[in-house]
Amino acid sequence: MQRTDFDGILNIAGGTFEHLTIDGVCNCSGDVSAQILDVAGILNCDKNLEAGSFDCDGVANIKGNMRSEVIDVDGYLNVGKKAAQSKLEASTIRCRGIITCLGGEINADLIDAEGYINAGEIVGEKVVIKSQSSILMKWLASKFSKVDTIEATTIELSGVSAQIVNGNDIKIGENCSIEKLDCSGRLTIHPTATIRKITGAHVRHSAP
Repeated sequence: MQRTDFDGILNIAGGTFEHLTIDGVCNCSGDVSAQILDVAGILNCDKNLEAGSFDCDGVANIKGNMRSEVIDVDGYLNVGKKAAQSKLEASTIRCRGIITCLGGEINADLIDAEGYINAGEIVGEKVVIKSQSSILMKWLASKFSKVDTIEATTIELSGVSAQIVNGNDIKIGENCSIEKLDCSGRLTIHPTATIRKITGAHVRHSAP
């Protein structure tokens, strides 16, 4: 597989790559497509991005839509613009850093996050968001751990603020704030969580 490395400060019109690695600063005015895309530096893309696998240890700002089979974020990934409803799609999303999709939708079969996610809507089969609890992470939570709607079959949350949570098997952990929760199966709520309204034919279980 041919590998392309961007090290310095580059401005490109977009393109198709096999294995693209960004260690410097890459400003892209068009669509980007790659089988493997690794961001250790800074990527600014004005259009859409598509990848087989996407690994971000640096900063990636995608102004259009983004699609990738596997997304792994230890740095910062932003998809969309404030005035646009962009979409982030993947089979699997792992996040130990920060993902923002302001006003947009994140859609994935599996979302496994120990970092922070800020999005208009999250849709998936299994959504696990367990935000950290250090002083720095609590500050980040006030900036990034907010989701309007979370809808999935299995949901497990800690340190998350959401307007609507809808699922079958739901576990609400520590320091969560939920306006409305609808559960049709097993429901567990930690004593420190705040939920204003609960609906659905659920079975309540005690938190460990």
